[in-house]
Amino acid sequence: MKLIALLLPCLLLASCLDKPAPAPQGPPPVVLPTHYLSLAPDDVEKLMQSTPALGVLDVRDDHEIRDGNGWIIGAEPCSQLQGNREKLAKLDRMRPWLVYCAIEGRAELTAQVMAELGFEKVYLLKGGFIEWRAQGKPVVK
Repeated sequence: MKLIALLLPCLLLASCLDKPAPAPQGPPPVVLPTHYLSLAPDDVEKLMQSTPALGVLDVRDDHEIRDGNGWIIGAEPCSQLQGNREKLAKLDRMRPWLVYCAIEGRAELTAQVMAELGFEKVYLLKGGFIEWRAQGKPVVK
């Protein structure tokens, strides 16, 4: 009986060691409110024309803005990579905002922070600035 009592913990420990480690998982998915809309460039142009109060945030890094690709007219720089929560906290939460980055990932992360801060209306540019330029939309250089 004593032998079984001594061997049982060893067997249990050995069975745990044979299991492979769980595969690493990527970052948690971005969850946005359903009223935060992702719009194609044509729809963003219409939104900009019909909503004079629309604020525009370019969340690309500074070097991406300066490298000659330009930015959307009226956009304010608000780099997601440099941490933009503090700047976002100072913005008008009742004003509608368009958020974009190069392809859309950092814009989604920024929109998630905006949701946490209580922003009412947030729009994302589907395909980001790369898609905006690919469709020949106006930019400032």
